Amino acid sequence: MADRERAPTPETITQKTTIAEADRILRMEPVVVRATDSLGQVAGMAVENTGCRVIAVVDQARKLVGVIPIRSLVNDVFLKIVPEEFLGEIMDLEAAMKYAKHVAARTAGDIMQEPVSVHPDETVRAAFERMHVSHLNGLPITDRNETVVGYVDQLELLIVWVRATGREALLEPAPATDGDDA
Repeated sequence: MADRERAPTPETITQKTTIAEADRILRMEPVVVRATDSLGQVAGMAVENTGCRVIAVVDQARKLVGVIPIRSLVNDVFLKIVPEEFLGEIMDLEAAMKYAKHVAARTAGDIMQEPVSVHPDETVRAAFERMHVSHLNGLPITDRNETVVGYVDQLELLIVWVRATGREALLEPAPATDGDDA
């Protein structure tokens, strides 16, 4: 019973493990660009670091000013290559305006979203929640001055969780409690 109490639980991992601890286990470098960088430059940076699913857009002081999900970057690049694939989605004025914005996009600043990040002292749970709410697969790690210092993503956090709890935790149902066997 003592071993069972000491074994990390999913709750312990998500509620007590900090982003700094997770980052030390699986170090991922952020992809960092400036708002004035061309989409070609941004795509080049993304290709050099295929593990990063969200690009951090920073100002001169390396402070986070926005994020670019890889999916948005890919859509904007392919929109210029095969626009006919996207034209079929235009059904109303709102969709037409969105299409026009994407066609006009030339820089990281044109396609970036509002900044979303996580701090090193926050928990894995906070990171998962923020990713879920913002529909992002990863987040830049920023210090309290919002300077980008790292990157964490869902797969990285899953790896930390699996290593701590054991792969079997993903495959086996939770053990039944006394009242579950009817």
